[in-house]
Amino acid sequence: MKQILLFVTIISFHFTVITQSQKDSLNKVVQKRIKDIKQSQSDNPYYTKEEKREGYAKEVTTFQALAQPTEDSDLANYFKIYLEKKLLQNIDFSTIGWSSFYKHPSKNAYSYTIRLTFEISKTNKATNCRINTGNKERDRKIIEIFKKYPLEKLGLKESDKLGKISVQLFAKEDKNVIIKANKFAVVDTPPILKDCENAELYWQINKCLYDKLYEHILKNLSLKTLNNQELRGEVIFNPRFTINEEGKIVHVNSIAPNQIIKDEIDRVIQSFSQVIIPGKRNGNPQNTYCDTYRSLTIENIK
Repeated sequence: MKQILLFVTIISFHFTVITQSQKDSLNKVVQKRIKDIKQSQSDNPYYTKEEKREGYAKEVTTFQALAQPTEDSDLANYFKIYLEKKLLQNIDFSTIGWSSFYKHPSKNAYSYTIRLTFEISKTNKATNCRINTGNKERDRKIIEIFKKYPLEKLGLKESDKLGKISVQLFAKEDKNVIIKANKFAVVDTPPILKDCENAELYWQINKCLYDKLYEHILKNLSLKTLNNQELRGEVIFNPRFTINEEGKIVHVNSIAPNQIIKDEIDRVIQSFSQVIIPGKRNGNPQNTYCDTYRSLTIENIK
């Protein structure tokens, strides 16, 4: 720990060996603090409603152009063979979405589609598969079926291990839920620091980026500034920023327990000047929204 005016540490949410009751107690504290942060997020939204609407419409248009989903694609025909038709019944599109970020698009803009996202493991298998159809058992069965599909049929490359991959599986048309799946996979690669180019998998890129960023925060926080505010102890904050198409950090707007800590965190993040390869969608640079939780402990030196 760095000892000048205060003890200041930044940690991820992991703990040393402790009892289960201690873990449960710590988890409750963490969840309570995250809940408080989420309330602050609604008080200080990162995007306006108009920006979210425009972003949603642009994302859907881009995805559809790249994925080219049809009812007779190879992936669609595969699901027609192996998925029981009754599983598609009673899907309520009004209660689900393919992105937690775009939770409430307007009815006019809503795409009425369901996507599955996954990553590729070192052994070239689909991993971290996620889908939301409004029913966990149905989600589990769909993922089970998808994992047996030959990924090479999606035209994936070795470099796609660095990305999160999305495929549309279902759509609602004329009040009916149909199987309408990608011809081509859509691959979103996260921003990559040049020091992180040896990363081989999606999660490794993200970990490397955030590790480097928080090393920078730890080294550059103004302990004098933090000492001038009264809050002490462990606090959880929510860094939020965008890495633009040029690989620069922009639009920094974190959530923190008070304005002084927020402004200091924002200032340090904005000063992070390492060269970043921007996030890409199927090879084309795109703006990437970054959002995480971290813990900051501030204590007086005794």
